[in-house]
Amino acid sequence: MQRYVTRMFADQWQQWVPAVVVITVMATMIGLCVHQFAWTGDPLFRTAASAAGVPVEEFQILSVTIYAVVALVSWVALTVVGKASVHAIRRTHALWLLLGTSPAVVLGSTLLLLTVVSLCGAILGALLSTLLSFWALPAFNTMVSSAVQLPTYTPTAWAPIVVIVVSVLTALGGGLSPARQASRTPPGAALRSLDGLGRKSASVPRVVCGVFFFLVAFSLVISAGFADSLGVTTPAPMFNLTIIAGGSSLIAVYLLCPQIASFIFWVLTGVFSRTGLVVSALGTRSAASRGPVSATTIAPLAAGLGSIGLLLCSVNSVIAFAEIFQPDGQANRADTWMMVIVIALMMLATSAAVVALSASGREHEIALLQAAGMRGRRQVVAMIASESFAMSLAASIIAAVPVAFGGLVFVLASQATLGGGTAVVAWPVPAMLVGLIASWAALFIILLAPALTPLREGPSTQLRQQEI
Repeated sequence: MQRYVTRMFADQWQQWVPAVVVITVMATMIGLCVHQFAWTGDPLFRTAASAAGVPVEEFQILSVTIYAVVALVSWVALTVVGKASVHAIRRTHALWLLLGTSPAVVLGSTLLLLTVVSLCGAILGALLSTLLSFWALPAFNTMVSSAVQLPTYTPTAWAPIVVIVVSVLTALGGGLSPARQASRTPPGAALRSLDGLGRKSASVPRVVCGVFFFLVAFSLVISAGFADSLGVTTPAPMFNLTIIAGGSSLIAVYLLCPQIASFIFWVLTGVFSRTGLVVSALGTRSAASRGPVSATTIAPLAAGLGSIGLLLCSVNSVIAFAEIFQPDGQANRADTWMMVIVIALMMLATSAAVVALSASGREHEIALLQAAGMRGRRQVVAMIASESFAMSLAASIIAAVPVAFGGLVFVLASQATLGGGTAVVAWPVPAMLVGLIASWAALFIILLAPALTPLREGPSTQLRQQEI
């Protein structure tokens, strides 16, 4: 079985490229954190920081706080990609089970395949992080404090090994649950589920938990109006209250993402249909028809955009609030922008991987649309653009919810603190618009790639190559 798994990976390596890319990005981020941790622990580095009177802890933000963000985001990303990757070979699992293979053997073979995939990504990530560390780490530390005369950077020999081990273990942890589910799925159900990640009814516990976190966020918004009485009058407590309220609503929209996305698709389809945009309505319906895949694609995008928007709103609002009392103060936002980059890369890569895994068989669908009367390259491209726009717009709308909760908390808290109806808040509108455009462009390119062949060769070739 192990030999067959290795041969299967070698023969179908193209479909594992998205998962390898995600693990590579994750391992690169982890590697930069590990290299920074090793470098800041060097006696020469500590001596230089002490001589300049700068605490070493300010430089360790990358290896501690940002690593916590990387670990959390990586867990979500790898769980999503692991589920999509395991689903990509659901037919193989079903055939193994039909031939009498035990669920334990299927589970072990799936984990072995995930190990091979994660090793490829982890090794690439360890190599990239080592190369990037020569430029990224000195640049980051200079942003933290330019007064410190840092020693020449030299990578630590054990750092790449730690990166590979941690990345593989994290990837296996993220893929364990979908692998167990795949080994226990009846063969008939796996063979019948051909439309993505399988269709499931709304989970009652998931909906209940989502409503609960929404109630928590609402209660925190109400309590922000009494910030003066509660003693939340300084930047640190206000920041914490904003993050907790926004984070609670972020968890809620993540749990309720399938229901919210379906409603947004329904509204968009109605708008396009009433305005006579038939191709755009068809693209939106295509996204809605793949409910599980679309929701799995939108959820990490929404979580990433929401986290970035909430973080920027909270940090910039705190800085604006502090400038009222200290107009000449300067704030260091190096750690904030590092976390924004980490979240953006991981969530965009995750959504791209899910789309790439689910879009590999769309050539036949495009050929059918061409045979049914959709003539011209422009109509097909417009339909794909509408589908990708619907998904990115749904993600942006969902992401705006935690930003709105966090911003409203800071408005009420600052108003209660300053009095006189004065409120302070910094809405991250430009960043959210950039996120919408970037996610739209990425999804459009990935969805367009499978359509290039039928557009170039015509529908007849693809229709003759139906999957048996």
